[in-house]
Order: sequence, then structure tokens, then C-alpha cells
Amino acid sequence: MVNAKSPVALLLLLTLTLAGVAPVAAAVDVTIDRNPVQVNESFQLVFSLDQNPDRDPDFSVLQQHFLILGNNRSSSISIINGEYQRSVKWTLHLMPKQIGEFVIPAIRFGKERSEPFQVTVKPSTMASVPHDQLVLEVLADKPEAYVQSQVILTLRLLSATDISAYQFGDVSIEAIDAVVEPLGDVRQYQTRIADKSYLVLEKQFALFPQQSGRLEVTPVMAEVRLPSRSSYDPFQTGGEIRRLRSQPVFVDVEPIPADFTAPYWLPANRLELREKWQGDLDAPVAGEPVTRSVMLVADGLTAAQLPELALPAIDGIKQYPDQPSLENSRSNEGIRGRREQKVALIPGAAGRYYLPEISLPWWNLQTGKMEIATLPARELSVNPAAATESRIEPVVPGPVATAPAEPAAAPAAAETSRFWLWLSLLLACGWGASAIYWWLRARREPWRQAQQHEHASLARVRRELRQACDDGDAPGARQALLAWGRALLAPRRVGNLQDLGAILGVDLEAQIGLLNQSIYARTHESWKGEALLQLCLQLEKTAHAREPEHAGLAPLNPVG
Repeated sequence: MVNAKSPVALLLLLTLTLAGVAPVAAAVDVTIDRNPVQVNESFQLVFSLDQNPDRDPDFSVLQQHFLILGNNRSSSISIINGEYQRSVKWTLHLMPKQIGEFVIPAIRFGKERSEPFQVTVKPSTMASVPHDQLVLEVLADKPEAYVQSQVILTLRLLSATDISAYQFGDVSIEAIDAVVEPLGDVRQYQTRIADKSYLVLEKQFALFPQQSGRLEVTPVMAEVRLPSRSSYDPFQTGGEIRRLRSQPVFVDVEPIPADFTAPYWLPANRLELREKWQGDLDAPVAGEPVTRSVMLVADGLTAAQLPELALPAIDGIKQYPDQPSLENSRSNEGIRGRREQKVALIPGAAGRYYLPEISLPWWNLQTGKMEIATLPARELSVNPAAATESRIEPVVPGPVATAPAEPAAAPAAAETSRFWLWLSLLLACGWGASAIYWWLRARREPWRQAQQHEHASLARVRRELRQACDDGDAPGARQALLAWGRALLAPRRVGNLQDLGAILGVDLEAQIGLLNQSIYARTHESWKGEALLQLCLQLEKTAHAREPEHAGLAPLNPVG
């Protein structure tokens, strides 16, 4: 033991203490409000940390390709589940000087630094130099599109003067049907056109034309209120109102290409299949569920456009699919649809199972060709179910040894009475009968005790099964049903519910299937257990899968 008062011990204790409270290095997150951007347009770049850095960052390296219009530092503290969380942010407003691909270099924040970040700068989409202080333009990201593919529509209000309020009108489509999805809130930034600075208010929509033909976006209206010049209007409610009107926008919508032969038309910029597993995939056990999540993710399609995933049947494995989960994420690049299908897999026995490949054809808008997204086949190795309780053989005692009969005493005299001879024979027969009776009773007693124990165990698990069925508790009924089956069929080995159903018949197999379906499809709240309970009570009366090994003993009083 080290003396805590010694200098060495104190130094060691101080070192460990400092090591324990040493601050953890903070990661630096970098986000951008939109990418790509247009030349001479401002954009917002945010650097975030979860604690104060040792040293403030130096952003001067950005001035080579960008104008720094603003640099704002902010911090906040939040309490989540009783824990303080700090956030420190640097918000930069940048404007690119020229067209091209540029890398935001790594920026140091004391001991930490951000990751490099690439920004794409494109030419301005302004058709001409505006001649007014207020301009409203509506642009489509492409002049041609396939039916049901995504078209990004951008509403842009440019103002070279101060405004106190604004409002965009509705987007209306003529000629053909189309689904209109907003892509978030209005974004605000600055741009320079012909050496004049403009405030830009931008709102985007995703259009999905449902028919081929010529799509027309009718002129969009916008309303702008200018600041009041009156000193009696401090809330700027009485300023001049300007109404702006855009030009119409046209998009030619092409039908489905003739060389696309798949049943589902999926025009996307990118589409992929993914999978995720829950449970012990390295060592799955027969009769125990593992959950497989298959996800379909597509850039340029909504989740509602993604088809139901057809999961192929797997020999020897029962599948219980859950309700699919649909999710849309939005950005300035459009909508990313995501469809997730969870399914519980329950292998019936140990062995190796082949999960077939899952494939889905789609149309790549980038290449103009049909491609196939695939989820590779895999092999699943299933271990046997855990062994049930070891069978306890009744201890059968050996035959009870009887004391050897003492040799009959020789008659002491000729005059000994014959009465004593018959009395001795009678007593010997009584001793022999008593020995046989106690031997048979000792041999039968262990089996009787084991049988009484099994009956008590069966009664207990029957009560648990009845309670779970009465309460509509599907997970509890599944556990109680397996315990009931093992007690009913003991000492026969029952590894899982599939084994139990195979032994006791198709009616129980059907009830087990309904029970699993209610659990793994998340519908166990409405599960009713009356039918399962009645079937189990009936099976107790009719099932004689286990006969006691000593049932074949001859009765003590055989007839005939």
C-alpha cells in the first residue's frame, strides 16, 4: 500500500485527477445553407462546436475566393435530461468572387480543426440585368423532364431597396396534373448584379408532373410593402405596396421511355437499397427472432412514389413484416424519399439459410439509362436453441435385501409338537410378503413424486398462460406458452415454439403464427388470447406425448 501522504503518492493522485477532468476535444461541424450557389450570391457557412475553443479561429484564408460580408459568434446553453450542453457557433456570410469548384480549407479552433468543405459556384441565372429596384423571377431547373420526375421551381424576389414586408402568391400549374411540394422556408441572402447589391428572398418547390405534355407554371404574384416615410408610423404599416408579376415557365414532360420494362417507373438522380439488422446476427438462435430492416432511398422521388418492397420467402424461416415507415427530407437540391420495411425473422431450426438477393430496376436521370439497385444475397447460420432443463431420472433403489433365514433348528425331541412347525412357516411367509410390498413401494415412490412435481409445474405455467391470455399480453403469452409446452411434454425436449407446434398439431401452429404476427407487426395491443387458451386446455386432455417409464409395471393385483 502506498502512503497517501508521501510526495510521490500526491503527485500520482494529482496526475490521475487532472487526467480524469481533462477536457475532451470538441468536434467541429460545418454546415452550409445551400450548395451549389451562384456567382456574386451570398451564402451562409456555420462552424459549430460543443464547447469554447482554446483560441478563436482565423478566417482570413477564405478571402482568396470569397468576400466575407459578415462574421457573427454566438453561444447557447441548454439543459437536456438534467445535463448542461453548450453550443458555440461562428456564422459567416460569404460571397464567391468567380465561377468554379472551391474548397473551404480546414480552419483551426485551438486544438481542433474543421474538415475541408467543397463549394460549387455556378453562373448567375438572371436572364438580363434588372432595370427596376424590385424584381420577381420564377425559374425551373430544367426545360425538359420525364413524367413523375422531379422539377425544382425557384421563386426569387430581388430588392435593391429596403422593404418592410413581402408575400409570395400561390404556384399554379396549367395544362397537366402535377404534385407540388414545398422545399422549406424562405431563404434570404445577398447578390450583386452589375455592381448593384440586391437582397434576395428565395422560395423553392418540387414539382412532379403526372402526365406527359407541356407543363405551364402560370405567372406568380408577389406583394411588397416599402417602408413608410412618415414619422407617425413607427411600425411601418402604412408604406407603399408594390405588386409584382413573374413570367410564365414551361417544361416539356416526356413519357416513360420505351426501353424501360420494369413494373415500377422510378426516375431518380440516385437510388439505393440498404439493410440493417437488430439482434445477434453473428449467432442467431433457432426460434428466436432477429429483425431485418430493408431501406429504399431515392434522390428526386417522394416516399409515396417508392414501391412496396417484395421480400422473398425463405425456406425454414417465418417472416412477420411490420408496417412500412415513409419519410421525406427536403433541401435546395430537392426531395429525398425513404421507405423502410422491418421484418422479424424466426428460423425454425438450426442450420444454414440462404437469403436471396433483392433487386429493383430504376431510371437514372443522370445517365439516361435503366439501372438495377441490388441488396446482395447473404447466408444466415443459425445455432440450435438452448438446451432445456436436464432430465432428472428417478432414482430406483435396488431390491430390499432380506435377512437370510436361519437354518431350521433340528427337532430337539421326537415329542416336539407339529404346531410350532406350521407357525414358523406362516411367519416366514408373512415376512416374505412384507419384504415384497416394501420393495415395490420403494420402487414406485420416486416416479410418483416426479409425477406430482410435474403436475404442480404444469398447473403453475397454466395459470401464467391463462393470465397472459386474459390480459391480452401477447409477449407474455409467448413465453408462458413455451413453458406450458415444456411442462406438458416433459421429459421430451422442446427447444422453441416451432417445435411445440410441430408436436401438438397444425391448430397450435396456426395460433402460434397469429401470436407472432401480433407481436412482430406491432398489433399485440388488439390480440385476444381466448382461442389459444381453449386450445391448450383441450390439448392437455388429448395429448399423451409423455408416458411414465414405469407405467408398464404389472399391477399389484393382476386380473386374469
